[in-house]
Order: sequence, then C-alpha cells, then structure tokens
Amino acid sequence: MKWMFTVLAALASFSAPALAQSSSTAPQLNITTEAALNMAHYAVGLAESRHLKLCIAIEDTDGNLVAFTRMQGAYAGCVEASIAKAKSAARFARNTIEFFDAARAQNLPIGFVPGILPSAGGAVFKQGDVVVGSIGTSGDTNENEQALVIDAAKHFH
Repeated sequence: MKWMFTVLAALASFSAPALAQSSSTAPQLNITTEAALNMAHYAVGLAESRHLKLCIAIEDTDGNLVAFTRMQGAYAGCVEASIAKAKSAARFARNTIEFFDAARAQNLPIGFVPGILPSAGGAVFKQGDVVVGSIGTSGDTNENEQALVIDAAKHFH
C-alpha cells in the first residue's frame, strides 16, 4: 500500500506541459478546478438557504465532470441526472430549460438527440459571451432547480 502513496505523490509533482499554439489551433477557455469547486460550494450554500437537498455537478466546456456533491439527504437517483444536465448544457452551450421549453411547446422529440436532456436544472457559465463550463442539479422541483442554476450562473466570474 505504501507504494501507492509514493506513486500518487510522484504523479502530483508533474505539471501539465505547456501547449504550443499555432495558427491551426486556438486556446479554449475552460473553468478551472478551483472555480468549479468554488461554484459547487456556492450552489450548496444557495440550496441550503432554500432548504433544498440536491446533487450538484459542475462540468467543463466539453462536458467533463470537474466537481460534484450530493448533499446530505439528496436521493441517490439525482447523481446521474445532475451530471447529465450539466453535460447537456456544456456540450450544447445553452441552458437545458431551452430544450425543455422547445420540447413542450412544439412537441419536439429532441430527447432522442444524443446528449440533449430536455429538462430544467442545467445552466452554462460564461466569461463574456464564451461558455466556460456548466452546472447541473437534481433532487427537487423543476422550478427550484432552474432558479438555483440561474442564480449560480449569475454568480460565476
């Protein structure tokens, strides 16, 4: 078991290589781990102040999980749903309520499009006009989840 700690310590000492940029590549703005953890913490605070018990997922621009928390008392089924909402928002660069509203108003079968989750509770984080990450929540009503992600997204900077 001691060898595992040695390996983990060695891995922790590596720093990511600097990426060379050419005229064929562009840097992608993305939420940092620190910002994702801060946003998860902020969202938990909002949820607690509203007496909600949620699962909260924070994802990067590509829809990869960066931070996650399941609040005490949140039901187990909300784990995958919160992650899916954050992934859908990030990958399509829009709040999931837009898919939800379109599906209901126009009877669109967009729920069959891979990666789109037509549901409340997913929102993007932006830096200026650029999406840099997302949040997904699950565990309460559509209205409460949507209000929380919108308020959390407004707090992102």
